[in-house]
Amino acid sequence: FAANGNRQVLAFSDRRLNPVIYIYTFPELSKLTELKGNVQLDYTLLAFSFRGPYLASYSSLPEFVLSVWNWQENILLCSESQPGVTATSLSFNPMNWQQLCFVTESSVSIWHIERNNDEHHLKQNPVKLPDGQGTVSPHKDLFFPVSHSEDPYHGPDLPVSAIAGLVGDEAETFMPRDYLKPSVRPTAHCWTATSEIYMGCKEGYVLAIDAERCSASVLQQKPLPVFWQQQPIPCLLFSGNPEVSPVLPVTCYPSVPIQRAPRKEDSETQPA
Repeated sequence: FAANGNRQVLAFSDRRLNPVIYIYTFPELSKLTELKGNVQLDYTLLAFSFRGPYLASYSSLPEFVLSVWNWQENILLCSESQPGVTATSLSFNPMNWQQLCFVTESSVSIWHIERNNDEHHLKQNPVKLPDGQGTVSPHKDLFFPVSHSEDPYHGPDLPVSAIAGLVGDEAETFMPRDYLKPSVRPTAHCWTATSEIYMGCKEGYVLAIDAERCSASVLQQKPLPVFWQQQPIPCLLFSGNPEVSPVLPVTCYPSVPIQRAPRKEDSETQPA
């Protein structure tokens, strides 16, 4: 299910074999068109672009296909398969419909929709996420991770995969176990008017992602200890209309009691 308040349309798909995506007006609920692809079982995600008549869809097994449609002309512009990848959220950049944020339980990718006249092509750009401690490690050369400079005593520098005795495709994708660190797990995101993405993580971090450079930085560390009393918390909410006000300041109140340190006046007011 997806909706576009700017164009007053909504999209949904049915749950059956060979599902179809339906586009309706709102609130009249008049059917505009039907989008028919090659999906066999289900569409798991739908997203409208803020500008332009574009819709992105992602299907479940067995295809796992990301597709971009021109729903106004009922045309499939481009699609790309990602076997075995289960997505959790999908959204267009509201300022640039040719950028898509694609999120799974452990990764984030920025898909660029490259265009040449009437031809469209999807290009994936993965984002390097911080590890579970909130550290963004610098890029390391995993093919030649160790260099002995120009000293011939040590012999030629060999790729790690060659030292491990690997050949073929395994040699191209081999990564030493010491370099494998679990990353943060993204949960929710929103775009800003400057084409940045604010990403919340299950570990408590808030990330700022540059969609052009596909790089992430830690905007906020893990939350501080909480308090028993319900205190207002200043928050930012994406308004959905970047031309008017991209981010709205709001005040949030915790829905559950939160812990605070005891105060001196508390002990003075307690009965003996």
